[in-house]
Amino acid sequence: MAPTLKYERELWAKGEEIVCGIDEVGRGSWAGPLYVGAVVFDKNCKQIRGVNDSKALTARQREKFYKEIKKRARAYATGRAEHHEIDAFGMTAATNLAIKRAVEALGIQADMLLIDAFSFDDMECMAVKGGDKVCYSISCASILAKVERDKYISEVPEATLYKFDKNKGYGTKEHLELIKKHGLSGIHRKSFKPIKDSLKNYKPQVTSYRND
Repeated sequence: MAPTLKYERELWAKGEEIVCGIDEVGRGSWAGPLYVGAVVFDKNCKQIRGVNDSKALTARQREKFYKEIKKRARAYATGRAEHHEIDAFGMTAATNLAIKRAVEALGIQADMLLIDAFSFDDMECMAVKGGDKVCYSISCASILAKVERDKYISEVPEATLYKFDKNKGYGTKEHLELIKKHGLSGIHRKSFKPIKDSLKNYKPQVTSYRND
């Protein structure tokens, strides 16, 4: 079932003029930042046929929809929380930080946020279970975040050594073997339990050469 504008229309009918879809990407990755997409559409917007949760689309489809979303949206932005912020503050606080940065980057004041099963304390929001699959603006936000994060993680200096262009920092078997071989890079999330547990018997051999 494709996402619809049901939630947006219900809020527009209640007088919420600027409704913003929010979704995050990279929460489970072992390396790099977490990205949040934010998208606002007008009441008379027409849905882009085929838009869905970013995970259900191919890379080519995401790229196509990414461009179209930016053309049709009233406002859009992404925000991110860096790997060291995730390590320092924890995932929940880091996600809130990325949401705040995305919303502030919109350039307009949202009246209500539609968020994929996540609460945000800084402003009025509605958590939508399975939002990236059922809510159009959340699906669009997931596509923006996914495309931009994938591009970023694939182009960092560490990408070649750890094959981030292929695994995007997620915990694949190959990624784990590369960590065992080379040690942790400067953008690995050292607070993540899978990394700490998997490396108990391995001595890191790579020093950080990227701190941002």
